[in-house]
Amino acid sequence: MKYLGVDFGLRRIGLATSDGILATPYKVITVKSLKDAIFKLAEVVREGEFDQVVIGMPEGKMGQTVLGLINKLRKSGIDVLEVDETLSTKNAIQRMIELNIPKKKRRVNDAYSASIILQNYLDKDLLHTSV
Repeated sequence: MKYLGVDFGLRRIGLATSDGILATPYKVITVKSLKDAIFKLAEVVREGEFDQVVIGMPEGKMGQTVLGLINKLRKSGIDVLEVDETLSTKNAIQRMIELNIPKKKRRVNDAYSASIILQNYLDKDLLHTSV
């Protein structure tokens, strides 16, 4: 199964991919609006032939925005799972520090956050299927 991990933001969306058990940062796309985000994400899913999209769900008002995004993607025929994204950005920054990525490059950490969101899902999914 081919997965796309998503860390949604109003201006930038981090993406990560996986063909199995390991998530990898993929890219960051910039968006101008929710409508633009839906269009660009759907395009990435179709071009990359992803089977499953895993989107990190934030809390609060942003969570409602992401829920709207998820509903629109599902209506367009995309299989979407929502997962908790708590601490994904903090963990991404910590991982980037451990990998000696320069501070200037750490400012755009969205793809790394997406890989953490996706990896957490894969780890839980594999745990449940191997039990």
